[in-house]
Amino acid sequence: MKKTIIILTVLLTILITIAMTVKANRLSPVSTQEVSWNDAQPYLEAFQKTVKIPNGYSFLSVNKVKADDVQAYLFRFEKTENKGVEGEHYSFVISEKDKQVLGFTNMDKRYSNTKMLSKSETEKIAKDFLLKLDNSLANELKNLWIERHDEEILVNGIKTVIAGMKYKCYRASQNDYAWVIVGFDGSVITFERNIKWNNSEHKRITEKWLHDGWLARK
Repeated sequence: MKKTIIILTVLLTILITIAMTVKANRLSPVSTQEVSWNDAQPYLEAFQKTVKIPNGYSFLSVNKVKADDVQAYLFRFEKTENKGVEGEHYSFVISEKDKQVLGFTNMDKRYSNTKMLSKSETEKIAKDFLLKLDNSLANELKNLWIERHDEEILVNGIKTVIAGMKYKCYRASQNDYAWVIVGFDGSVITFERNIKWNNSEHKRITEKWLHDGWLARK
């Protein structure tokens, strides 16, 4: 009996190890590099020329990352509560060479108000935002669809759904995608651009630096 239990325990350990190895092999290796505040400050200033960081968030970190082999800076701001991975945060990515805003997200519990705007309201807000941010990008985009989009954050340790209307677009000249997610109050929750997609496998190629669920698995 004891021998049988030992054998089963060994087999279970082997199976768990194999499963963990397979899972690890499916994850793309990512790397970050911390940078000094002095080096990063010009990029924060460039970002704030077009996008305002909401009140209540304080600077937490900035790291050098790569987005499709483009050198960039990843900034993260958090609140004094509900902080940490998968908590409330405001993050953005900006390219190192030309200070192009590649994306930002505002994972704030106020967007748990799931009263959605209409598609026409969403379209107007998204277009206005894109024109203000990058006129040339806005004029190249073709809207594919407008639908509700949900994310999850932790609020006091409890999973909480936050939602907005997603305005997803395709840019034929670069074969990439961009989108704007608009909250119940007309504010922009998330913006991302230059996103590469593997259509045959229905999965994203570009790193998901703004997504805590992705970061937590790395």
